[in-house]
Amino acid sequence: MDSGLACPVHADIELTRGVERASDQFFGIGDAYAYKRCDACGALVLDPRPSPSEIGPFYAGYYTEDTLAQLERRAAAGKRVGIAGRLRALGTVRRLTKLGVELGPGKKLLDVGCGLGGFARYMRQFGGVDARGVDFSPECAAFAKKVHEVDVDVGELADQDYPEGSLDFITSWHYLEHVYDPAAEIERMARLLKPGGWFIAETPTNDVLAKLFGRHWLYLMPPTHLYHYRPATMRALVEQAGLEVMHVARPWFPGELAGSLTFAAGVRGFVPKVFSPNRSALLTLGFFAQMVYDVPVTLLLAMLGRSGLMRVYARKPA
Repeated sequence: MDSGLACPVHADIELTRGVERASDQFFGIGDAYAYKRCDACGALVLDPRPSPSEIGPFYAGYYTEDTLAQLERRAAAGKRVGIAGRLRALGTVRRLTKLGVELGPGKKLLDVGCGLGGFARYMRQFGGVDARGVDFSPECAAFAKKVHEVDVDVGELADQDYPEGSLDFITSWHYLEHVYDPAAEIERMARLLKPGGWFIAETPTNDVLAKLFGRHWLYLMPPTHLYHYRPATMRALVEQAGLEVMHVARPWFPGELAGSLTFAAGVRGFVPKVFSPNRSALLTLGFFAQMVYDVPVTLLLAMLGRSGLMRVYARKPA
């Protein structure tokens, strides 16, 4: 385990007590994690944390063989898969259009930590861009190619040989909270952008519901979430990489309240019990029944700029 960690922006400020006695309620693997808090920006830092050589087993529940097979069957039956990626692509195209950004053929986009490739597919469909992905999972890469016809390079971003200054857009969705050195990763992405290129990232941010639910906050997700950034943290990281922040959004996505309440009720193994092919019918029904109050509450929080998600649009100076 690595320990003695620091805020990725304020390395000289000693971290204070944050969230204690947290467990992996998403997949039910591991207990007794703690996050420390940076009093300068409010970021949370998992400390101690598994080393890169230790963390692999904690990702085993993300995309299981059964889950991927179920999604492939849905796609083969003509049913839509990748709803989250579709919504993100639609929102990204709308926002970039409002910012006066040109999309279309000839523009190159790389989605870092692309998962199953849905976002890249729909950016190609709605934005007309040449989109590909990079992800450490060969299973995700195979799925993206088969179902979404998206090419995905396997491995870490640092292992690829993309030419510097070759990309118009670099995106990352729920990726930066997983990386060990976010400052270095954002700087690496910035080097790959053309002058005038765009960096777009979404990540959880500890706000109202995180404070209310503490160790039971839906997006806490130890130990795979190594950091939780506040807007000031992310702005500083992006600006240190030489990028100019053009817009910060607090998007709406339902489930943060319902999931946090489910965790507070003591449920462990949330994903396999609610979203896997062998899910619990009773628990699944109970979770989605909570949308009656989750949707208006989380929508209101997003409108007030206090949702548990943060999306940053930044531009590389021309």
